[in-house]
Order: sequence, then C-alpha cells, then structure tokens
Amino acid sequence: MKNLYVILLVLLSSVPLAAQNSYYFPGRKFNPNILSPDAFLGYSVGTHHTRYDQIVAYFEYLGTVSNRVKFQTTGRTYEYRPQLMVAFSSPENLKNLESIRQNHIKLVDPAATMPDIKAMPVVLQLGYNVHGNEASGGEASILTAYYLAASEDPEIQNTLTHAVIFIEPVINPDGRDRFVNWVNMHKGMPPVSDPNDREHNEVWPSGRVNHYWFDLNRDWYLAVHRESRNRLNFYHQWYPNVVTDHHEMGTNSTHFFEPSKKSAENPLVPDYVYRTLNDTFARYFETAMNEIGSLYYSKESFDNLYPGYGSSYPDIEGGIGFLFEQGSSRGHVQESQNGLLTFSFAVRNHLVNALATIRGAVAERENLLRFQREFFDSALAAAKKNPIKGYVVSAGDDETRSRAFLNTLLLHRIQCYPLDKEMKQEGQTFLAGRSYYVPMNQPQYRMIQSVFEKPVTFADSIFYDASAWNLPLAYGLNHTEIRSGNVSTGNPVTFESLAIAPVPFEKSRYAYLLPPTDFNTHKALYQLLSAGNLVKVGQKPFRTGTDQGEKSFGSGTLLIPVQAQKTTSDSLYKKLIEIAAYTGVHFYSVKTGYSLEGVDLGSNTFETVKLPKVLMPIGQGTSQYEAGEVWFMMDQYLGMPITKVELGDLGRVNLGEYDVIVMVSGQYPSEAGFVGKLKTWVEGGGTLVTFKLASEWAIKNKLVAEKIRSLKDSSKTQERLDYSKAVDQEGAKYTGGPSFWLISIPRIPWDMVLRTARSPYTVIVTLCWKSRRTPTLL
Repeated sequence: MKNLYVILLVLLSSVPLAAQNSYYFPGRKFNPNILSPDAFLGYSVGTHHTRYDQIVAYFEYLGTVSNRVKFQTTGRTYEYRPQLMVAFSSPENLKNLESIRQNHIKLVDPAATMPDIKAMPVVLQLGYNVHGNEASGGEASILTAYYLAASEDPEIQNTLTHAVIFIEPVINPDGRDRFVNWVNMHKGMPPVSDPNDREHNEVWPSGRVNHYWFDLNRDWYLAVHRESRNRLNFYHQWYPNVVTDHHEMGTNSTHFFEPSKKSAENPLVPDYVYRTLNDTFARYFETAMNEIGSLYYSKESFDNLYPGYGSSYPDIEGGIGFLFEQGSSRGHVQESQNGLLTFSFAVRNHLVNALATIRGAVAERENLLRFQREFFDSALAAAKKNPIKGYVVSAGDDETRSRAFLNTLLLHRIQCYPLDKEMKQEGQTFLAGRSYYVPMNQPQYRMIQSVFEKPVTFADSIFYDASAWNLPLAYGLNHTEIRSGNVSTGNPVTFESLAIAPVPFEKSRYAYLLPPTDFNTHKALYQLLSAGNLVKVGQKPFRTGTDQGEKSFGSGTLLIPVQAQKTTSDSLYKKLIEIAAYTGVHFYSVKTGYSLEGVDLGSNTFETVKLPKVLMPIGQGTSQYEAGEVWFMMDQYLGMPITKVELGDLGRVNLGEYDVIVMVSGQYPSEAGFVGKLKTWVEGGGTLVTFKLASEWAIKNKLVAEKIRSLKDSSKTQERLDYSKAVDQEGAKYTGGPSFWLISIPRIPWDMVLRTARSPYTVIVTLCWKSRRTPTLL
C-alpha cells in the first residue's frame, strides 16, 4: 500500500504545494512527506466534486502516513459505503484512546468520581454533508484532515495534545455520490454559471436524501435509518463536547453561524449553552470570517427546538452543537446576488469555521468539560424536583411496536424496566411483562422530557419544520404519568433482551391462527403468501380452543388451514416456525374448526387473501420524502417489494397487473386519458391509496365524491401590515411537521386492512377505494 502512495506522489506532485495551499492555507507550512489533497486527488479541491470513495481513500492514506491519525469506521450505509469516524490527536493520545474515552464518559455519570479535567483533552466531532447535495462540507473535511495530519504550525501540537477530534467527512455517503456524479457529469469546461444550466438542477430524487429518500438531519432523534443508528452508537461511546454540522443553503445567501434566533431555543437546554457558549464561540467564527473577508450573518434564522438535528442533539447531551450554513453553488460556479459563487469559496468558508471551532474548543476546554458534568448533575437535581416521577408505556399485544419504541429509547441511553406486576393507572391497565416503566431520575432526564412531554406553549409560533416529536404518541402507545408510589419492575431492558424470542406452538393437523395484533402480522402474511401458502382472513370475531387454551380472536385474524395447502403438514409447520422466529408473531394451533363462540373456521366470512402486487408512481413532481417513507416501510417493515414507476412512464404500464397503487403528494396529470385509466382500474377492483396532495388531486378529478374544505380567515377586519413583517405573518399560518393519525373515509369497505408509516413530522391523509373482489391485506 505504501508503495502505491509513493507512486501517486511522483505522478501527482506536478502542482507545487505552495500553489495548492495558497488559497485555503495562506502562509501555512505542512509536512512535505504527506500528500496534500490536491496532490492525492490530481486536481485542486473545489475545482471538481470528490467522489466518496476518493474521500475514504484519502482518509485511509492519512492513517498510514501520519501518527496523528487513526482511521476507523462505524458501519455501512444501505448501499454498503463505509461510514467514517476518523480520529485526529497527538500520537500519545491515540495510543491511549480507549483510556481517554473511559475517563471522558465519567463526565456523563453523576455516580462516577469527577475526573481531573485539567488533564483531559476536549472531544470534538466534526460532521459534514448530512445532505448529500450540500457538498462543500465534504470537501472541507478533506482539507481539515490534511491540516490536522500534516500542519507544522506552532499551535498544532497544543491543539492535538488537548483535543481528540473525530471527523465524519460525509454523513450521507449514498446521497453525496448521487449528487457528485450529477454535477461532475454536467460540468462545463469552462464552468457554466447560468442557474438554468443542467448542472445546477439535479434530477429526482435529489442528493439531499439517503438511499430511502430520507432526510438524515431529522433522524438523530427518531433513529430510523442505519446511518443514524451507527452514528448514535458511536456518539454515546464518547459524548463529544462540541459537534459541528456543516450545511448549504440558497445560492443567494451568504454564510450563517450560530447563535440561532432566540425564540427558537429549546427550553430544556441550560441557558449557559445559548447565552455563554454560543456567544463565546461566535467570536471565533467572526474572527475567522473577517480574516478572509466573507460575508456572514447569525441570530436571524434556524432553530434548536427539535432535538433531531445534528446541531441540536448535542445540546440535550451535555455538549454543544454548531450549525454552519453556506450559500450553495450547487455545482462548480453559479451566479448569485453577491456575485459569482464558486464551489471553492464555499469550501473555504466551511474550512475556516471548522478550524475556528477547534481553536475555540481547545481554548474553552476546561469550561466545556466542567459544563458537561454539571449538565448531568443538574439533570438529576431537576428530576428529583419534578412531580412526575416516571412514565409507564404499553403497546398491549403488539410486541413489535414495543420493541421498536424501547430500542429507540436505548439508542438514546434511556433506562427502562418491564413491569413485573399489573398496574392500573388513570383508567388504564398495564400488564406485567408487556408494559414498561421509564423513571425520570436518571442522567438522560432531559431526553426523557423530549420523548414524553407534550408542551403546548412556545416562544414563537413559527417553526423551522418539525413541531411534534412525542414518541409514545408517534408509536401509538398507551402511556401515563406516574406521580407517586412505587413501581414494581424487573431487570433493566437491554438490546439483547429485545431480541425476538418466538413463543413455541404445537404442530396442528387442522389449522393455525394468527391474530392481527402485532405490527409484524403483515410481514408474516407476506412471507406465507410468497411461499405459496393458502391464507384466509376472518371478518367476524370468534372464540375457540387453542394449544394455549381458550382464546378470543377478532376481525382480521388470519387462518392457515393445514389440509388445503400444497405442501405437507410438516413443511408447513417448519415454515411457520421460521416465520415466527423472523417476525416475532405468535401463532396458535387449533384441532377443530368448531368455535366455542362466534363463527366457525369454515364460515364464508373467512375469505382467501391474495398476494398483492403494489405500484407507486414516482419522479419529478412527486414528494421524494413521502415516496421514500412508503418504499422504506414496504422494504424494511413488511419485507415486501414495491414497483416504482416514473410518473411519465405510467401511460405505458398495464395497471391491471397491479392490485394496489400508492400515490404520494405530487403534481399528477389531469388529462382525461390518465384519469379515466385510473378510474377504470379502481372500478375493476384496484385499491388506490393517496397521501395529502394526491388526495386533493383525486377529489378534484372526481375519483371519489368528497369535498375539499376551504379555510377562511376568521378575523372580521383586515389590518394593513408592514412588508417587513410579511415573512412572520405568513409563517404563522403554517405549522411545520405536526403529527396526525391516519384519517380514513367512512365508506372504506371493512375488508381492507391498511398499514401506513406513522411519522412524527409528516401529515398523512389517506383515501382508499376498493371494489368488491378478493380482499387484499397490505
């Protein structure tokens, strides 16, 4: 490997180092034995967008040639790109990295002895490019890494001795490569600055989102996607004191650094973060930007309310997060109201602020370390004063939903315990073993408040986007406050204890039953149908004897008869055991079709379920976020394929091959041919599911006889407003990211069972139509 790097040095060193570094590092000296990014890549940073594999290669190279660098990964993305978290520090610190970590995490444990902060390094995590098409941050990460690995500045030794710096060069590798391939493919030579050029207008889906078209900068809290879960696992191994989050914004903007607007501060975060730390670091950012003459602003926009941003999550964990937003060239150069905006200019602004953050963190090291301990000490003190002592939650028989919720709590290191005795509270019954207690008196007290509390008053009625994030409501859990009394619990919940433990069931020669109480029922159903098994669904309740004793079953219960299958009873039983282990659902064996109450198992009210084939129109004009939610749910939750078809290609598709069409928000054609084709398909028995704007489109095109309610201003008089207040006035009419349950139309036939994503920040309004034919379970 080292021989390869020597060859690269010979081949690529035709550009003098002084020329390479003069723009980004004027007057700085570097180790001549370490290749600069320009020399390694073969082009000057900022003149071309760097592919992610090249970024990985450069960081890996630094790990082989510099004793200041430890190359490491935290996992892989859906497209199998490695997620980096590369450590930079002094050689001595890197040799003792684990002991430094063990000492550092004592700061977040009030029960541990306070370590000697004078002898401890400060911990930073520099994060870039969470939105893949905000690419200047990724390039800045390469330059920051080069500076830390090769700089010979007098201050570098002090920096590396007193800091452990982790760089995550690209938080969203899959999205970045999607964008980078686009702009590099369309780059003009010379570059084209016209905003209308194709280079500056990427196709659908944009590089902003990950593989499943999800915005990962909203996922620190929900932790739905593997990139976020890998990141959180690393984060809670270290609890960094300072975290940066480097973004881009509109081309006509300059550069933003914190503080954000005061009215959008999280009330759970100590005032010290906003009034002292933010203002202190702002002086470092100010100085850095003044030195290079770049325009900037602060205090006007963005917020820290929602704990799921990369710049707000650390604030709830005893650290401080900094957001940087840079006007985007969305390519290599673009016209703006501030003149020509080049990619290299955007990269440099991110670079100088990353270095300013490091400089400020080293200078404020003891304050940051001391504050982190005080943060968790004060959390316990506040918990003791809070009249709410904890929360009890339950998903009833839905063990999958309980596991998902508890898994999310554990990712945030929130301690929770199963009830070992039944509890009745405020008219609700919480069963032992299926209900869980989350005590407030623990270090993650403030995160628990974020999870469970339902605040209704805010300093400002205008939200940046997310405005609702109560997880028990999002998961549809029964929950209640505990204000007094002892709660009897078992051992703490762990990731290991949440592993699926299937309930054994007896082999039957007659039939098996699967109640529709678990979220994974539909996943199990797809497994059964795709294996060619006959499955029927009950439409009326009944009571019968099972291998687990007498049990009542409701509508929607699945019946798997033994003798009607094309396979043997032994093979069927083996398949059901596999499905139970895979999904965690609970099958029941029955020996007779004669029920104790209600319909018998041979009743015509049990109808055969058909394996559905699902289509979703996507592409320009449709919502990539909503389409991504549907795709992700079908893939990851149901384990069921969905056919994604470009909206423009829908005319050539034979809709008769599909049982279900899902239409997310979008601008769909209203031509008679398209609408008529869809109407004919629905009338022929197809199931149409529409979200939000697609529901409005369906109503306007008379696919259903519903009306759209128009909102009217209730004020009696109209007052003249100053133009300067227009943004706030209009913003107050919009509530970004509220949470609603599924809204269904009463005329939906009862034989349709629908599951849809319950996102804490997406409004889902769904209309369904179904004619009378074989019922489909989706």
